[in-house]
Amino acid sequence: MRILSFTIALTMILTLCIFGCRKPERPEGMPDLTPCIISVTFGGEKIEGVGVQLHSQHSSTNEWGSGGRTDVNGKAFLKTGAYFDGAVPGNYIISFQKFAEQELSPDGMALQSKPLIPKKYLPGQSKEMITVTKEQKEYVFDLEGLK
Repeated sequence: MRILSFTIALTMILTLCIFGCRKPERPEGMPDLTPCIISVTFGGEKIEGVGVQLHSQHSSTNEWGSGGRTDVNGKAFLKTGAYFDGAVPGNYIISFQKFAEQELSPDGMALQSKPLIPKKYLPGQSKEMITVTKEQKEYVFDLEGLK
């Protein structure tokens, strides 16, 4: 009985991975993407786990925002539509966010985590600009005011 249960569970997991975990088809109308890497530093030091988002300045002509998260080398390899490597060339407002680990209150409820990046870089607050071009593949942002 245990072997049968294990076999059924394994078959279900493999089926989900094969059919449910596939990359979706490229959406109709998605423009060509160019590779885009954002390196994020604070005071010259690389920082891991920073969310990077590109918000188009011209949403009527470019509805495709991009984003990523920095790795241990402080580099975010941007994706468009969460699955497709690169970004649409154009002008963007770029925002950054990283939060402290959530702590639990004495009654076991999660407390709101605090941003580790100054508000001026957060989505909806940032005024930082980036122009993504086909010629340039990597961009560096040295953020100020690390808390």
